[in-house]
Amino acid sequence: MFKRLLASLAVLLLCAAPALAQQAKTFAVLPFGVHGPQEYQYLSQGIQSMLTTRLTWPDNFTPLEAGKVKKSVATPPADAASAEKIRQTLGVDYLVWGSLTVMGQECSLDVNTIDPAGANQPRPVQTQLNQVIPTLETVAADINAQVFKRPETAKAQPVAKPMNESLIVNETQTGTAYSNPSLKYQEADTSMGRWRSQTLPFASRGMVVCDGDGDGKNEVFLMTDNSLVAYRVTNGEMRQVAEMDLPRNRNYVRLNSIDINRDGRHELVVASAIDQKPSSLIAEFNGKFSITEDNIPYFLGVLNMPPAFTPTLVGQGVGKTKYMQSSIHQMVKSGGKFELGPAISLPMGGNVFNVTFLPVENGHQILMIDDYDRMRVFSSTGSLLTVTEETYAGSNLGVEYHPAALGLKAPDAKQSPQYTVYIPLRAIPCNLDRDNRFELVISRNISVSAQLFSNYRDYPQGEMHSLYWDGVGMSLQWKTARIKGTIADYALADIDNDGALDLVVSINSHTGMAGTARKKTTVVAYPLDQPQSDGGIQKSDQ
Repeated sequence: MFKRLLASLAVLLLCAAPALAQQAKTFAVLPFGVHGPQEYQYLSQGIQSMLTTRLTWPDNFTPLEAGKVKKSVATPPADAASAEKIRQTLGVDYLVWGSLTVMGQECSLDVNTIDPAGANQPRPVQTQLNQVIPTLETVAADINAQVFKRPETAKAQPVAKPMNESLIVNETQTGTAYSNPSLKYQEADTSMGRWRSQTLPFASRGMVVCDGDGDGKNEVFLMTDNSLVAYRVTNGEMRQVAEMDLPRNRNYVRLNSIDINRDGRHELVVASAIDQKPSSLIAEFNGKFSITEDNIPYFLGVLNMPPAFTPTLVGQGVGKTKYMQSSIHQMVKSGGKFELGPAISLPMGGNVFNVTFLPVENGHQILMIDDYDRMRVFSSTGSLLTVTEETYAGSNLGVEYHPAALGLKAPDAKQSPQYTVYIPLRAIPCNLDRDNRFELVISRNISVSAQLFSNYRDYPQGEMHSLYWDGVGMSLQWKTARIKGTIADYALADIDNDGALDLVVSINSHTGMAGTARKKTTVVAYPLDQPQSDGGIQKSDQ
């Protein structure tokens, strides 16, 4: 009897051995010490978050929650002995910690790992400030291979299938995305996977795709330098259904849409300037256009305001010392007129045209396109997190103005120098792949001459990019193949009402080397094959 019992226990232990062997090991990544200017302190948690994500290996290596790490560790360890004590306190198998030293544009990145035996493996790396992200990718891959013994085949396999073949994934990452990564635009047929309208005999200054008449179907609205034009896409053709002349002698710089009355019909919000004074109007469409509000003495815009990220009509006047540097307000209707309501707190330089709120975990970030078309990323409290190396949302629409010295009245236009403030194109926050991370769809107009001359705004080609916040900076998720011409505006909407979301882009033809060719407009749509009924896609009001 006793022998039989021992035999049964032995069998149970043998059966349990594989399960015990396969039990996932644990690791923790500590906040990194950052030695350098204050504006780079956000990298402490950014590097921690990025390494935690890259080192996670489901069913093999699981991370300790960042909240538990924060409660147990007040400051980064000074040496390996201190780190070993922290590892034992946290009760994890592996500990990752380190520091980043910033000296100008040079960085020293020191990453350390301690294994269950208490052995430390340091990885010091010298890199450039704008190369911190790819350097961290390399370090994470090194730890996965050498410390965690993770085979190449164990990397997470893509779960989303390729879709639109005109979209290509960031060349630095492997696998697929929800959009098709197979094209390399050096050898791509850029007509594949997209719909193209007929050539229109004018230059577009703005576009929205929305339901203007409340019939449940979207129209395409284009703004020219003197008119609004409505189209419907039927049977693959874009057909004009209405046109309205806009008031003359105005500089029209932005077309937005918003359902102000919440009646299912989107009003069109047109921002413009008369000389250098702002003047906006609101129009309706019900088979034909009509102007409901005119001569509103502010630049009007539409922002998706946190925390609910609902479209909100906002307005702004002009500054005294800097043209677009004045407070932004929510617009309220009082006595039948739109007036400035509560002020919106934004970092310096924010205006109704260059600001976007991007939802992130436990809050939001403030994205701003600066005067040099670079994207500045701020925390919800207004702290600067990073500035992109690349330029985005560049446009050739601008307002000429004459600056005045502080405390003095506006100068005589004939006697003072004249400057131009350029109005950037919009940025669209969205969650196309339905995960817990939002992306940002934004344009990148490309011109070698524009990089050399700040006032040169003629772009012969461009791309649409999808960016995401990776904890350290804005990374490229996917982009379109190179687009010939100047991107004038864009939208995420169902252009042909077939139930699938489209990336819709309005393109102006290039004027040629001599700048004498007449600009014409083409509308291009990239079907994203994302059904609207799912509810996972956020269609922002334009």
